[in-house]
Amino acid sequence: MLERVSRELKTLIEIPSHRNFLPILEYLEKRLSYIPFYKQEVPGKGYNLIYKNSDILINTHVDTVPPMGMKDAFKPKEIDGKIYGRGAADTKGLIASLIVALDMFKEKNPDRDIPVSIAFTVDEEQNTALGSEYLLKEIEDIKYALVLEPTYGKLCNRQMGTFEFSLDLEGISFHASEFERGENIIKTGCEIIFKLEERLKRPVNILQFKGGWDFYATPKKAKILAEVKLFEEEKISEIDRKIKNLIKEYPDASYTLEDAENFLSFKKGKLFKLLSKAYYEALNKKPQEGIMPSWTDAANFARKNIECVIFGFGKLHDCHTEREHITKQELENNVKVLYRFLSILTQ
Repeated sequence: MLERVSRELKTLIEIPSHRNFLPILEYLEKRLSYIPFYKQEVPGKGYNLIYKNSDILINTHVDTVPPMGMKDAFKPKEIDGKIYGRGAADTKGLIASLIVALDMFKEKNPDRDIPVSIAFTVDEEQNTALGSEYLLKEIEDIKYALVLEPTYGKLCNRQMGTFEFSLDLEGISFHASEFERGENIIKTGCEIIFKLEERLKRPVNILQFKGGWDFYATPKKAKILAEVKLFEEEKISEIDRKIKNLIKEYPDASYTLEDAENFLSFKKGKLFKLLSKAYYEALNKKPQEGIMPSWTDAANFARKNIECVIFGFGKLHDCHTEREHITKQELENNVKVLYRFLSILTQ
């Protein structure tokens, strides 16, 4: 099992899927030829690959972020039991684990259909998430969705909310040797962020901070793109109000709400119980519960009142970085839980 899933992951890493999703979708359709997938067009993004056979859906996205400084991102490297490469954990390690679990199920049950629905979706990492949005049109009969994402192996039926905003600052520029004559708007931007952390009582994550130029003068303009987490029972409107009230104190700054998603809590129903049982029987220990700290396609499924669990062995904090990897033990654990889950559904 371990060598099978390791080889599968290395093959997937070698197929870049940060711009063009077609090669990996074609590979999956051919690799899982015993499953009668069909294609759902996603305008401008290609298509989703869908198999429908149950009201329980297993979903994961096939796209990754770009290399982003990761050297030889599409040449998998195995070091000390860890496999490195772009998408190793997010989410090609999970796709590889699912493939091997499906193979194992089919080998043991050659006359049985795969007992779940499956959707490989596009565009999750591209800030538009059109893949899962379009998928909603095809899953009217789906009641449960297992969303494969790296969660450190925790079963997550909750997802942290996010509040993304931008600040535009404009002031007066001075010769840099006379910078004391005015306010440096980059320093003003830093001051605003620190005050926001005090008023919101949480850290502010700065995604982008642009300002300054190559000439010896203080900057006239700066732009900040930032986000904060939204906790359970918090309202988007309340965070919006607090930021607006602070920005009123800074006449050189303007504020824009870019995007916001509420904290999500899914029912701990049939799917959660089945996965807990599969986890325990596969690994001989009870699973930990957790909160997924990042946005996932489960947010779109929530619009259909679908019970979701977000799950997968893998370390989220290393994803999207040059350190992205998954351990062979994590791969093996993924296969064991997914295979046991499929087996339970046929009992």
